[in-house]
Amino acid sequence: MGAVKNMYMDDAESILSVTANKLMDGEFSEDDALKVLEKNLEILTLIGLEDKYDALAVIYEMTDQLFKDINA
Repeated sequence: MGAVKNMYMDDAESILSVTANKLMDGEFSEDDALKVLEKNLEILTLIGLEDKYDALAVIYEMTDQLFKDINA
């Protein structure tokens, strides 16, 4: 069971990371990001995110950190 949980964790992190990067690059609008998150909500809820808006908040934290890393 641990391997399955790790797989979902990796998938969820990938979804969040790719979405954050696409937002930063201007490839995605917020609406696009919400569509991706809603489509992948089953995986995201397995890692403790309650809904697509909860996931978007995590993405905003990630983009803030990416912005700080790039501009440091």
